[in-house]
Amino acid sequence: MLPGMQPLSVPTPQTRPVGRGAAAAVIAGAAMGAIAGARVACQLRGGLVGLGGCLPGGASAGALAGALLALVALPLLGQGTRPGEPAAHRPAPTTTTAARLVWLAVAAALGRWLAEAVVNRQMGLEGLLWLALLPVVLVAAGGLAMVAQGLWRRRGWARWAAVVACSLVGVTALAGLVEWVGALVRSPVSGWAPLPIDLVTAVLFLAISVGVVVLLMAPATRRDFRSSGQLPAGTNGR
Repeated sequence: MLPGMQPLSVPTPQTRPVGRGAAAAVIAGAAMGAIAGARVACQLRGGLVGLGGCLPGGASAGALAGALLALVALPLLGQGTRPGEPAAHRPAPTTTTAARLVWLAVAAALGRWLAEAVVNRQMGLEGLLWLALLPVVLVAAGGLAMVAQGLWRRRGWARWAAVVACSLVGVTALAGLVEWVGALVRSPVSGWAPLPIDLVTAVLFLAISVGVVVLLMAPATRRDFRSSGQLPAGTNGR
């Protein structure tokens, strides 16, 4: 290099290749979709037909939908900061709002379980089964908490996970809303009315899911994640 010349500044690519993480992402999406599909199959059978049990093929259809959704959202994994890398700037308002909504989902899930546990405390076997769900609820809440923290740090995997998970949760909440309305319509005949807390839960999770997906796919969030891993001009990586 000649004396007096400045070294060239090479910008960090906005999107990194996903590589072998694509297979793991698709498998994770299929697993989440299978759980959501099984739940939706039971809710739709109860809401539309008014019978117990579940529609056949719910888990397999959900797994396929989850895998396709994970595949479509795959480019999100290549955006944002790397593990251990601090973001180059403060998060955009859309990113922080989405992270707060994820924390709200954690609080709503724990609150819903606690309210049902109090109600079912004297309900014998049903109450014991609800208590047995506590480890599952805690694992799900812990995963959502990690996603919320990842969004603050502009991790690509957190944005991908939030978009995929909230899309599936939104479909599940919508099916739960259909189930609640169907039970309400049949209540004069069946003599059983659905609980208001089930309506509140479905509407709340549907609103949270739609809000998270819309915010994380907004142009401001996309620019936030794409630029968060770039070094300021002129630093040349130092």
